[in-house]
Amino acid sequence: MASARALHSGMPPSGDADKIWNYLVVGLDVILAKSNEGLENTMYMNLYTSVYNFCTSLRSSMDDGAFYNSVDPSSVVHGTVYGRDLYNRLNKHITSYMQSIVEKSSQHKGDDLLAFYNREWSKYGDSAKLIHNIFSYLNRHWIQREHDEGNNVSDVNNLMLQLWRDKFFMSIRGTLLSSVFKLMQRIRDGQIADITMVKSVADSFVALGSDDIGTGSKKMEVYDKYFLRPFIEATVQYYGAESERLLQESTIREYMVRVAERIKEEDERADVYLHESSLREFREALDKVLISKQRENLIAEFQPMLTALERNDLRLLYSLLRRLSESTGLAPLREIYSKHVRTAGLDAVKQVSGSEEAAGGQANEARMFVTALLGVYELYLGILHEAFEGDPGFSKSLDYACREFVNTNEICAPNSGKASMLLAVYCDMLLKKGNTATRAAGSEEASDEESLEKRLTRAVCLMRYLKDQDVFQKFYWKWMARRLVGEQSVSEHGEETMISKLKEVCSVDFTAKLTRMFTDVAVGREMTEQFKDGLDPDYKLPLDFEMKVLHTVSWPLTAPETKLQVPAQLGSVIDQYNSFYQKKHDNRKLNWLWQYSKADIKMFFPKAKGATAKVGYQFQVSTYQLAILLLFNANSGPGTGYGSPTGPSLTIAQIVAATGIEHDAVQSELEVFVKAHLLNSSNKKVTDASAFSLNPDYKSKRLRLNLAAIKKPEQKREAAETMKSVDVDRMANIQAAIVRIMKARKKLGHRQLVEDTISQIKLFQAQVDDIKKAIDQLIEREYIERSEESRDIYNYLA
Repeated sequence: MASARALHSGMPPSGDADKIWNYLVVGLDVILAKSNEGLENTMYMNLYTSVYNFCTSLRSSMDDGAFYNSVDPSSVVHGTVYGRDLYNRLNKHITSYMQSIVEKSSQHKGDDLLAFYNREWSKYGDSAKLIHNIFSYLNRHWIQREHDEGNNVSDVNNLMLQLWRDKFFMSIRGTLLSSVFKLMQRIRDGQIADITMVKSVADSFVALGSDDIGTGSKKMEVYDKYFLRPFIEATVQYYGAESERLLQESTIREYMVRVAERIKEEDERADVYLHESSLREFREALDKVLISKQRENLIAEFQPMLTALERNDLRLLYSLLRRLSESTGLAPLREIYSKHVRTAGLDAVKQVSGSEEAAGGQANEARMFVTALLGVYELYLGILHEAFEGDPGFSKSLDYACREFVNTNEICAPNSGKASMLLAVYCDMLLKKGNTATRAAGSEEASDEESLEKRLTRAVCLMRYLKDQDVFQKFYWKWMARRLVGEQSVSEHGEETMISKLKEVCSVDFTAKLTRMFTDVAVGREMTEQFKDGLDPDYKLPLDFEMKVLHTVSWPLTAPETKLQVPAQLGSVIDQYNSFYQKKHDNRKLNWLWQYSKADIKMFFPKAKGATAKVGYQFQVSTYQLAILLLFNANSGPGTGYGSPTGPSLTIAQIVAATGIEHDAVQSELEVFVKAHLLNSSNKKVTDASAFSLNPDYKSKRLRLNLAAIKKPEQKREAAETMKSVDVDRMANIQAAIVRIMKARKKLGHRQLVEDTISQIKLFQAQVDDIKKAIDQLIEREYIERSEESRDIYNYLA
């Protein structure tokens, strides 16, 4: 090559293109030989100016020996002639340089060839950029004009890349790729090799797919055809052989471990040397040979792993099969997972239903039922997150399975709503203080707010799976009211926490109703204090009390039909509070809910001895029980025997007449008193003929007893009444949904109306028979009518 000193000897005259070209040849050779050293600014500017001078030369000898002169150096003909001449000379010179590189490459093989190729490519790439800049005048004028005229002429940089591809790369590509594949095989076999050489080769293949003239879109034909396709074929061949060998030498689980290691290695290497556009194709080919071919064997291992709860193996299997398409990889696993969870849930409930403990009452059944459901749910939720990374598809499978076994199982018949009721019972147990059922449910730490919150969170998780949320809401509302009225809540914070959690799964109307109940209780306390503060200082209350004024719309409580004759001891206080309330609220009326009121009463028995004779016994009783017991004081109540030290002896008829309480209610309360040995009965069985008197010999180790607990027959009756009210509410909701749909659609077929109604109601699962009944009722009430053209078509009546 020409010496670089010639570049400093002075620029050739601007009018002679041949001398200018000779000067440029010297510069080109210097750049191609030492592109990494760059050029001095003076040399760069001289070469740049020489390109400009060549393109604007007035005289030049061309290849055909002719001479061209132009009167106007800026003429199109002039620029076109000299631009093409310079472009052709550059093409020939670089082609000659490429031939010399091909000759040098023949002296190298294997890794040496890769190193030579990468070294020359790096140097040539820098040279191409520098020469492109020096020839920028040619690019901007002659080449741009060729583009404008539709001629396929590459700019200088792309010209040099094309010459590398056509003159050098195409000559050695077979030997070059063979060297790449041998190096990769050594790496895969665990030998040490320089992987960066593969990356450099791959990058050169990408660069050789030069831009289309005028489009600017990157081409990848060279990379795809001469590198990626052969590389994938070699990879598939290598791992196909290894896969067969592993299956012969190891179990399917050992195969999983080895394949996972191999895939991880290949993924990491692919990120290094493959172009990002080809990563997906390469990995799909790898997955096909290592995973897809063994898909059935891998899926067959899923059920045993799930049964044995082998989280690590499940995680590994999931990581492999998720690399395949959804339908062939994870979909079969999700189906197996859903069926397995459903079976596990049904089995857990079946064990509960057959236990003696669950037969010990509704509270025990609810506790064991919910505990069993939570056990299964939380176990497989843990597997979902630990083994399946919280995969949304597996999450849906878990939800579907839970919805199935939570609502229909050995304990809960289909569409019975019992699961919802039992969950409400469980929540009531957690939030209610002072009973063994609550402690048995594991709420002995209920006073610990953090522990209670965790339990409530777990319970609310199950609510998402209830098909009859309206049943849960109805029972929870009713029992929350009892807790608040009876001051049985374990803590106000616990109640408020539950309401905040219910907001996540229940309607705003429902939770707003619960919040208003809390507000009523707080306001009631304030009003009681205001009442006491406003009393005449000379007046002394005969008893301590707290009134709760509740708004009818927010509470599931109804005024009693019984006209209670309020005992004289309470009457004066009641009258004064009525007067106080009327002064504050002129247009409001108080309805006293005696059936929900309670009192603490202290009783002394004639034959009591020791401490009990002095302090007596304290009983928590309902207002009805209080009214009955006060009749047995020695100086009050109708009947005979007032002079007796044990008080009067009364019949059921006398008590009914004195209190105004219904006959059956009086008989029920007397049965409680006789069973507790508080009263003596003249007959073993409580009947209308029985006479009752105070038991003077009453003794108990406990000085405080609760006689106001809800009795089992009453619990069953209330549960049945609540379910009836649920049915009434459902029918109203179904009718409202039908009216909304028909008002919007005006005319609709029967089948479509049923489907739209089911889809619109979210609170419960509407049954087709109930929808038919609602349609018939709406026809009777003239909201809709059957069309004259068909009985299966309905018209909306405005």
